[in-house]
Amino acid sequence: MRYSNMIYAYNQEFVLRWELISYASDHGIKAASRAFDCSRNTVRKWLRRYDEEGKSGLFDRSRAPKRIPHKTSPEVESLVVKFRKRVPCYGARRLKEEFGIPCSTGAISRILRDKGLSRRKKKKYQKKNDLRAVKARYKPFERMQMDVKYLTDIPYYWSFMTKYKLPKYQFTVRDVKTGAIFLAYGDEKTVTYSVRVAHRLLNHLAENGVDIRKTTIQTGNGSEFSGTSKPGKKKGFVHEVENILKSNHEFIPPACPNANADVESSHALIEHEFFDIESFNGRDDFLNRVTTYQHWFNLLRKNSYKGKKTPLDILLEWKGTSIKEEVFMLPPIILSDILKQPKYTRVKKRQGGQHVPELAKIR
Repeated sequence: MRYSNMIYAYNQEFVLRWELISYASDHGIKAASRAFDCSRNTVRKWLRRYDEEGKSGLFDRSRAPKRIPHKTSPEVESLVVKFRKRVPCYGARRLKEEFGIPCSTGAISRILRDKGLSRRKKKKYQKKNDLRAVKARYKPFERMQMDVKYLTDIPYYWSFMTKYKLPKYQFTVRDVKTGAIFLAYGDEKTVTYSVRVAHRLLNHLAENGVDIRKTTIQTGNGSEFSGTSKPGKKKGFVHEVENILKSNHEFIPPACPNANADVESSHALIEHEFFDIESFNGRDDFLNRVTTYQHWFNLLRKNSYKGKKTPLDILLEWKGTSIKEEVFMLPPIILSDILKQPKYTRVKKRQGGQHVPELAKIR
């Protein structure tokens, strides 16, 4: 495992244990114990945990005692919660003084924390821990986040979807550095569609000067990304990305959706800026409009989170890059339309809508 991958991981212990069981699945327990400098029993322990509990078994278990005789009774806890909700501005000391709660102020503070009723002041290091600085150090298309957005819960889009049989799911890939998005659509969220999206995008990036051997695609743990498959499986999304396309892949830890915050935020944006206001009269019209939106998003829309710059601006400012500007021009597709085509067939580019100028006119 690379040191940079380890240090930037959302949960370092989880990533290390995942690498351990992946290596053991491919090479055996003895080889894994030698490679990771640990005992065979340690390898067996994490393999057993994974087999019994899945990915959640790779987290540390609580070492808290199961029985605490002197712990505050549930009746007293309910009193603390009741009076805190009645007077939210009272702290532990005021609650004890005003309502005569029969426990110490320390116990009251603990109860408020456990029940999520405390208002803890942020420490200095927490205020300074801004992920913008970390993300700014990435190179363009070095790290990309991929996720699937449900379109079936958007009220305004629903009528067009049912009338014209428009797609139910949006496959989104977003570059962390530039903020650019690449969209594809389907009626199912399957491994087959996810693999097609990865092949089409990574081949397009390679054609436009991106070294995809250094590109990492980060996904959730859903079945459409082979997140429920056992590590070492010789097929599926991870196998295609790492062994066929020679790029890199990482899962986010379970129950940590904020680890994919960039692509998740793009889902909120496209819902408000596109699906809540656009009308469609068929599949071709849908593709033309979403192509226009994606080109506008990548070429003209300024991102206040990134210094009010467009993805194109960020790419052009990156010193020493050999990546072509046309990298942003991959149009959205409906995946069922290309399902019968070979994976490596280059799909003919769809022209953008009339409101999006050519790159030469933007410059």
